[in-house]
Amino acid sequence: MDRALGAGARAALNEDTGEVVLPMSAYWYSDRENVLVNYAVAFLIYDCVEEAGFTLAPWGGDGKALQERRYGQWSGTLAAKNGNMPEVRSIPGLMPAPAERTAPSPERERAEAKCSNTVGRAGFPELLEGLAGDLSVQQQITQDAVGLTARDPEYLAYRESWQRCLTDKGLKLRDGDTWIVESGGSKEDEIRVALLDVDCKDSSGGARKPYDILAQYQAALMKEHQAELNVVAEQKTAAVERAKQVLRDHGVADARL
Repeated sequence: MDRALGAGARAALNEDTGEVVLPMSAYWYSDRENVLVNYAVAFLIYDCVEEAGFTLAPWGGDGKALQERRYGQWSGTLAAKNGNMPEVRSIPGLMPAPAERTAPSPERERAEAKCSNTVGRAGFPELLEGLAGDLSVQQQITQDAVGLTARDPEYLAYRESWQRCLTDKGLKLRDGDTWIVESGGSKEDEIRVALLDVDCKDSSGGARKPYDILAQYQAALMKEHQAELNVVAEQKTAAVERAKQVLRDHGVADARL
């Protein structure tokens, strides 16, 4: 695969949140879209449980999402805050978290389990990267792009330069890991090491370089499958709109959607 076919593609990296947006991100649920769909599915399961004669405890609260870390720590802002630990950002929910939840009766637990099985995903596609057993075209493109990136000469030169810089600073990679740098274990040393890691990436061509190479391979591969991806995009749009309608039907105000 010729990466030049995707030469104009770039990754968008958010230094403050740890989010990375790639060309294929358009074909997965965003964090917000995933919240909407999951809430809609939950409402449909709860409808089923209530039809079985059980009253459900209140539910709600925010979701969580981890910083993108495919190529280790890349944000100087987050390195100074968290060291090598990934940033965990909050994804606003649609309803506040309940003050407490009462323990369900065995009968209600059985009803919830049965409804979870019968409702399942309620026809909503699971458009999340990395799900086990996903053989979709979008997952194949994503995996192929990762593999092509790992063999790319510019990527390999970047990685070699980065590792040489780490060695010059007396650092080494954690055993069994390809991107996490070993530290002394204290929070202060984690931060020190993570900042040196980002410095080495910057001096080797920029912490965003492997993501830009990945973006270009994704864009190149997408050209061969655009018709299939257009169908995925339509499915995603329809799923999000259907989720919003389910939520409206259950009293969620448009302002929260």
